[in-house]
Amino acid sequence: MPELLTDPMHWHLRAEEARRLGDKIEDPKSKVAKYEMADKYERLAARAREWMNRSDVPHFVKSSPSNRASKLASPAP
Repeated sequence: MPELLTDPMHWHLRAEEARRLGDKIEDPKSKVAKYEMADKYERLAARAREWMNRSDVPHFVKSSPSNRASKLASPAP
């Protein structure tokens, strides 16, 4: 779970989902709230990208969850 907090794609996908849901909402206040939520998710994605680009972040933290999963699933040579 902690790796999701630093995964920009995770937050970007959450933003896209929030926008799709916002498009379907008819109540104006609820629609605005959902779009604001999407904007906040995009800000989290940007902060995660900034954090991952820092030089003092350990390498094992920088590997994406999908990369780790594929490495675990593939047999060692």
